[in-house]
Amino acid sequence: MIGLRRATLRDDTGSASVWVIAFALLTTTLTLTALARGAAVGARHELERSADLSALAAAQQIGRGKDPCVAAGVIAQANHARLSSCLLTMDLSERSGTVQVVLEGTVTLPLVGIQGLHAHARAARLPAGSPG
Repeated sequence: MIGLRRATLRDDTGSASVWVIAFALLTTTLTLTALARGAAVGARHELERSADLSALAAAQQIGRGKDPCVAAGVIAQANHARLSSCLLTMDLSERSGTVQVVLEGTVTLPLVGIQGLHAHARAARLPAGSPG
């Protein structure tokens, strides 16, 4: 039998290494994704906290003769955010009212880069003697 070769089974040596490398790559990818998501969620929570503090600082200035939006901007800047909107609604006596703020910030995520964030908050100063 000239010209015919005998079929031989291939050796499986080294196939476990391929599986280990594939599992390591999958684990690394999932870990990096979880870390990036955690960083994004943490940054969003921090910006929301800053918006809440800015709105409260602004509401505290209602009826005191000072500009509430300036107070909101100072708090936003101290928290590394930018005040992009401040809407003040006063009652007729100008002793109580509501303030709404919008803050903007950024977060740097691995493999994605810099992403923009924004957060809204509202706070009020109620008239004296009102339930609340």
